[in-house]
Parts: sequence; C-alpha cells; structure tokens
Amino acid sequence: MSNLIRRLNADDMLSRHGTYYTTQIAIVSGDKASYFDIIEGKISRSQSSDSGFSLVGSPDVWNRYCMDIPPPEYNELGAMLGKGHVKVKGKMSDMQGNFMFVRRFLELWKEDRREPQQEHNK
Repeated sequence: MSNLIRRLNADDMLSRHGTYYTTQIAIVSGDKASYFDIIEGKISRSQSSDSGFSLVGSPDVWNRYCMDIPPPEYNELGAMLGKGHVKVKGKMSDMQGNFMFVRRFLELWKEDRREPQQEHNK
C-alpha cells in the first residue's frame, strides 16, 4: 500500500487535478475495502470512509478491470458505472466534482494491483 500511496502522490496528473480536491474514497471489492483520504490532492491511507464516497464492485468486476486488456464495459470507470458493474455509495457529488482525478486515481490503483500478478507470472 505504501508504494501505491507514493505513486499516487507523485503523479503529475493527479497533482494538477487534485490541487483543491478534498474527500475520502473507498474501493470496495466484496467484503474487502481500501480507504483513502484526499486532502487538497494529497493522498494518504485511511482506516475508514466516514465521508466521501465508495466505489463498490464485486471481486470479479475489479479483476476484469485490472486485466491487461479488460473486456468491453470494464475498461474504465465511466463504462463500469454506466453499465452498473460499479456502484457509487455516499457523496456522488464528491466523485462527480472531480471525475478526472477519480479516473486517474483508479488507473494507478489498477496498475499497482496488477504488478504482483505480473511478477507472479514471470
């Protein structure tokens, strides 16, 4: 998780889009969740999501999203939301208010999640 946090905070696109963005994000996969605090674009690990929003999907949905070449409907956040594969719980306006940040955040989360699988397959 610490590598992911470093990568998120070092990303130029997230820095540009997140300068004034403050919220909490949870990525929920089945009964597991990862929580993040975002304060003026700086990201840290959190213990819970008391405010902000959660992106909720089944483990199968997140596994498809994290594939090297995801199938149609699983290739990006907008598609997964539009098709109902991922649900937003909590403050939808927090997600919509900075959708570019959230999309990039999820792309980096996906890259971090895929790396252990790629190392395992070598």
